[in-house]
Amino acid sequence: MSALGSVQRIPHDRKILIIDNKIYDVTEFHHEHPGGSQVLLTHIGKDASDVFHAMHPESAYETLANHYIGDNLDSTRKGDDAVLPNKKLFTNDIRQLRDRLAGEGYFQANGLYYIYKFISTLALCFVSLLILCYYGQQSTMAIVLSAFLLGLFWQQCGWLSHDFGHHQVFRHRGWNDLAVIFLGNFCQGFALSWWKNKHNTHHASTNVNGHDPDIDTAPVLLWDEYASANFYGALSYTSNNSNNNNNNNNNNGTSTSSDTTSTTTASTDDKPELGPGVIDRFMAENVLPYQTRYYFFVLAFARASWATQSLLHLVTEGALNKATALRCYELGCLVLHWILFISATARWIDGLHNQLLFFVLSQSFTGYMLAMVFALNHNGMPVMTQEQAEAMEFFEIQVITSRNVKAGPIGTWFMGGLNYQIEHHVFPTLPRHHLAAVQPMVEAICRKHQISYHATSFIRGTLESLDALDVAQKVSRNWSRNPLRIVRRIISRLVFVI
Repeated sequence: MSALGSVQRIPHDRKILIIDNKIYDVTEFHHEHPGGSQVLLTHIGKDASDVFHAMHPESAYETLANHYIGDNLDSTRKGDDAVLPNKKLFTNDIRQLRDRLAGEGYFQANGLYYIYKFISTLALCFVSLLILCYYGQQSTMAIVLSAFLLGLFWQQCGWLSHDFGHHQVFRHRGWNDLAVIFLGNFCQGFALSWWKNKHNTHHASTNVNGHDPDIDTAPVLLWDEYASANFYGALSYTSNNSNNNNNNNNNNGTSTSSDTTSTTTASTDDKPELGPGVIDRFMAENVLPYQTRYYFFVLAFARASWATQSLLHLVTEGALNKATALRCYELGCLVLHWILFISATARWIDGLHNQLLFFVLSQSFTGYMLAMVFALNHNGMPVMTQEQAEAMEFFEIQVITSRNVKAGPIGTWFMGGLNYQIEHHVFPTLPRHHLAAVQPMVEAICRKHQISYHATSFIRGTLESLDALDVAQKVSRNWSRNPLRIVRRIISRLVFVI
């Protein structure tokens, strides 16, 4: 195909990406994208060069070439006018650093390090089950200790799966995916396909309202003003829509007999939309305005929630590549995970009370140890609209929306290296054990170009997350207590009764 003058000449029904001034049609491919469909859809019609290079191994270039349709002769990106020259210089310096690091071998994993991580992580599970096997029927303290170690094992499995999921270890994608299925699906109970679709989209559009799934936690938690406005606005819109439809139906009901036919048709075709769910209404009016009070309580349910989402994703959506074999393999690993966990609990613990204690504690410990770290990564950092994000450089977004946590060796081990969140988001395929060495280089470039680089302590970062929840809950309180909205809710209920 001949070179194209600009993106606008391509039919609107095609899904295209621009990478290194080449145009690629992913209309058919995005459903089979190994990293999930949604991550591609967030960059349709945009220059995705930096996000592509940041998240893909060299093997991806061959797949990309299959979807090439021409050159983008109009190399001016949409939104370039709004990008400050300093920000473009910042991007160029990050690109040069990436090339230098690649040349010096920083993107090559240390095999001995990951053998150690693999063995030491599995050892936590072995010790936990050993304690349960020998003392589970004798000591409640042994049950508590075993549950804690199992929770720590699941947390460390999460970090190790994360490394393999970003292709930090093996150069071949298939070997990384196999490791994720073993550590994630079988050992931890989280599905590869669910995680990749969600996490890769998060990396591509970090803290972008409407794109990043990690900040879309309504109706349980609202992290920013955008989320509050969207959630309450949607409830209000649906309620008003329902009221209008009910009024239209009442007016149609008073028509003359000559209009009977048209009235019947309207009543059948224009059925009123269902109003907001009872749960959403209850959360909006009674719970979300006080979310800082129950935040730490909710974290205990994080693992159970993600495990449930994993199972539902495979059942309803299938595997990432839509292959039946991968779907069945992932589902089989998830089912086997729960069979072994429940069997060990029932066999090695005496009494239903202690069995429930072990189940609840192991799930809750994991929830806290995972969610406390996740909350520090980005919550409380700037959230932007899609329009704002489009006018910004990719690396700039990654830096200003991420939070580093100052931690020693034990803290770094506990957080799986994610305390270097900024460096991880700038270079997602960089092996964990190189993040500490790269951190000063990235910070120096940010300081040079006056890009906000935020690093703080674990406690301070947690307080910043709570501050963000507090701001959002105040917005929620204003929405829920607005007199006009209260009147509208009363009228809505009266109309529904009548």
